Amino acid sequence: MSPLVDELLNRLLPLECVGCGAVATGLCRACRATLTAPPAARPPAGVDWWTAGWAYEGAAREVVARAKYRGARVALGVLVPDLVAAIGCCPIRPDVVTWAPASARRRSATGTDHARILARTVARGLGLPARSLLCRAPGRPQTGESATARRLGPSLRPRRPVVGAAVLVVDDVATTGATLASAARALRAAGATRVVGATLTRTPVRTPMSRR
Repeated sequence: MSPLVDELLNRLLPLECVGCGAVATGLCRACRATLTAPPAARPPAGVDWWTAGWAYEGAAREVVARAKYRGARVALGVLVPDLVAAIGCCPIRPDVVTWAPASARRRSATGTDHARILARTVARGLGLPARSLLCRAPGRPQTGESATARRLGPSLRPRRPVVGAAVLVVDDVATTGATLASAARALRAAGATRVVGATLTRTPVRTPMSRR
């Protein structure tokens, strides 16, 4: 289905809570109570500023999982207003919004690129254009890779010049920030003067006690 059809169904049909499946529109009260602020973190290399909507836990984690692994596009829209509000604090005004493309394996499994849908939805909320500015070299998805592999990030290259532009890179979740760093390298090689990042969620810092 197209995003337009998804939006139409969202308006016409009663929705289940995207966090737990209870009868609710968007997130039920109990699931929304599980949303927590994202942990503080420095911008990845090459990124001038970044933000996140929520910590990657509770209902926020379920929303991302539904979109990434089950193709539930409507789920992403539940948290987008929070991310758009967070981006509003950015001291750099982006000219264009882009995303790090999903791997071919992920697109084949879900039938779509959820990062593209997320970026376009965010761009619409900001009143900015969304453009496909990055290509992804063949390789495995970041999810499930070792910490060392995740820190290297995906291999991204520019699709077109962006000389003099300030680019906002949108993604669903940040753990090491390697994807944003890889995107920033490619965009700066294409001529971008500023790169800012925004992720729907950010992985909480795990203490030794929390890993037991």
